[in-house]
Amino acid sequence: MMFGSMQIEIRDGDEAPAQPSGVRIGMRRDRPVTLRLFRPQGTRIAVLASAVPAQLVAMRAAAIGATVRVQSPRPQAWGAVVRHGADVSVAPPGAGFPPPGTSHAPVLIVDDRPVEVGGLGDAGAWQCRLDLRAVTSPADLGALSHADVLVFGQVSSAVATTLATMMGLNMSLIGQLSAIGPGSVALVTRGAIQYVALDPSPAEGQLLAQSAR
Repeated sequence: MMFGSMQIEIRDGDEAPAQPSGVRIGMRRDRPVTLRLFRPQGTRIAVLASAVPAQLVAMRAAAIGATVRVQSPRPQAWGAVVRHGADVSVAPPGAGFPPPGTSHAPVLIVDDRPVEVGGLGDAGAWQCRLDLRAVTSPADLGALSHADVLVFGQVSSAVATTLATMMGLNMSLIGQLSAIGPGSVALVTRGAIQYVALDPSPAEGQLLAQSAR
């Protein structure tokens, strides 16, 4: 898929296809799971796992034509994303401002500061802000509750229990959070959680492995 525009004649009864606005993050029960990244009101996603889910999402966003701006103190971790897209850049945290997003030129902003304590940044129209943060105790969750999506890796049972209370989750659904494997993530929105297996292609897997060195 590519972002772009074309003129076609729409006859009575025809339907115009929707503008691509998201990327697949993985599979759940043999069905693809897509994160809707780009919306008119902006999207905030907190990744509370390793960098791999964020790297995969960034590579796939670049592949569909989105502008990707990464702010990170570890630029070597994002080399795979830089090589994957034409409009991708990595800079130290706080260096410059990302361009505004539009429906035909959306922007993904990755804030890679896992040791940072505090809230998430804001996303403008047709921007997705993807913040990497670490969660080591239940107290770390309070500043993250306003995210549109929380992407979790393995956490302690205490964090999982607090998360269930904060997000209105059924306690019977959170048991896997304390035993989730490195190739899977949990996607949490208010009142819902789903466990997803990441599915990098062979080429994506090679790039991710290079970035991990």
